[in-house]
Amino acid sequence: MTRDQWLLALGLSPADVPSRLILEGSWWQTERNAQRLAVLDDVGELAFPELHLGRHGDGRVLYSCAYGAPRAVEPVHIFGQLGTPLVVQIGSCGALQPGMATGDIVLPETATIGEGASQYYGGAGSSAATPSLVDAAEAAFVRRGFRVHRGAHVTTSALLAQPPELVRAWSDAGHLAVDMETSAVFSVAAFFGMQAVSLLFVWDELLRGRSWLDAFEPHEVAAQQRANAALMDVALELPTGEVRVRGGPVVPPG
Repeated sequence: MTRDQWLLALGLSPADVPSRLILEGSWWQTERNAQRLAVLDDVGELAFPELHLGRHGDGRVLYSCAYGAPRAVEPVHIFGQLGTPLVVQIGSCGALQPGMATGDIVLPETATIGEGASQYYGGAGSSAATPSLVDAAEAAFVRRGFRVHRGAHVTTSALLAQPPELVRAWSDAGHLAVDMETSAVFSVAAFFGMQAVSLLFVWDELLRGRSWLDAFEPHEVAAQQRANAALMDVALELPTGEVRVRGGPVVPPG
């Protein structure tokens, strides 16, 4: 599809193309939509489901709760082709290194591709964030008093298939954490020339055998909630460029 075809399908004018795309990988779509959209003005859902366009300050923002790599790449593809210059992935992750605690912030600099979507956008091995945005995000979280970890990361497509030996292999390879979307988002962003960053908070402490099903102490729940709330604030604070006009149809390599 061409840019004009996407605009028509979405019911958008060129002036309404957002300068910032914020994606969130979460099961709790209803809860997350209510929380995230509350901080935007003039919110409306576009012609396609779960594409919510709003305003923050002087800028247009597109928010979508898109769980897993195959779903997350769709808004990035669409708005990358429309010319949106920045995509921010937010969500939770499983920690893979000692000393990381639930409620800490993880900023992937690179993400090993363990999902199946990146290959259709030329991604192989790993994909990367925009370094200046990682720097800006780290400074924003540090100002808010968070412990921040940045470095290598891994994305998988199978939440329920993470046996101890795989978790140990990821840890031994130096990965800080694992999630379900980041490497794919980085790959598609690179394909379309977008800036990209991933803002994650630690939920599971996988090396300790703690999963998302485990009970947490009240102070841990408070740390998770504080980190989760900060994700959207920082995502809206990061600098972005001007919307860029793009041309005809895009054919991923293959």
